[in-house]
Amino acid sequence: MKKRIICAALALAMVLSLCGCGGKYKVVKSLGSQEYSIGFRNGDSTYHYIDKALKELAYEGVIDELSTQWFGSSRAVDFPSQKDALSELGYIAERTFIIGVDLDSAPMAFTKGEEYVGFDIDLINAIGKKAGFDVQIYSMGLDGLVPALVSGSIDVAVSALTITPERAAKVDFSDPYYKSGLSIMTHKDNVDKIKGAKDLEGKTLCVEIGSSGALFSQRLKGTKIRTFNSAAEAFLEVNQKGCWAMVNDKPVNEYFLTQKAARNLNLREVPVILSEDDYGFAVQKGNALRERLNKALKAVREDGTYKKIYVKWFGDTL
Repeated sequence: MKKRIICAALALAMVLSLCGCGGKYKVVKSLGSQEYSIGFRNGDSTYHYIDKALKELAYEGVIDELSTQWFGSSRAVDFPSQKDALSELGYIAERTFIIGVDLDSAPMAFTKGEEYVGFDIDLINAIGKKAGFDVQIYSMGLDGLVPALVSGSIDVAVSALTITPERAAKVDFSDPYYKSGLSIMTHKDNVDKIKGAKDLEGKTLCVEIGSSGALFSQRLKGTKIRTFNSAAEAFLEVNQKGCWAMVNDKPVNEYFLTQKAARNLNLREVPVILSEDDYGFAVQKGNALRERLNKALKAVREDGTYKKIYVKWFGDTL
């Protein structure tokens, strides 16, 4: 309980300290007044505990003390004080974690009607249940996932996210949860002309922006890269021969070819794997949530939950 009060006090001190002025300056005339508060994401249950903690701190005189320490007099707004306010709430419930997902990566994550479905969706829900927290899926583009983690807009990125050195320099990854790889999608007229990455050099390639396929394609000699907001858009351009080929995650390529939308297209997957890659859950650098994810991932592997989810989406090939 004391830790909660101390944390709230520190948070308030930081907010108040932002308003302080150095000793060199003097306020000649006040042009108006402003009130500061602590902001939370919509739906974050932490709000209730901070609000109660502030009432308890006001009752104990801590807010007045902090204000006097930094400004020479109390500038705290007049809000209700309450003794033992936190005790009304009992224990602190686990907050909901915001999960950023690119829903254009079937069978890993996609929409079916109004529902979010896929291997990644089922797995992160199972991990949340095992770890004792709720998850809220937030749909966003693949290229926005890492920046959103860095800024703190989301807690976890789950989207067939390949563990790469480039990404690992900006975010932390969980232990690998799926072994994947990159393969090549092309027009049926070009399949026999492509034997490997060498045959992509000097060509125009379609990629989904922010994808592992985009990173791979950019390293190829003399290639011209055309970026698209989704894999589906890139597939259609390859079908129209607007690009020689597309480098993309193998499970995404293979799943797309099984769908009704692909039946009238002239797309084929080249029978070669360009790289073997691992998928991982990404979190902000230094976030202890990484260890919770790892422990829960290990637990769902051991109790058979992971295998059930895998078989549901990929068959009994594990």
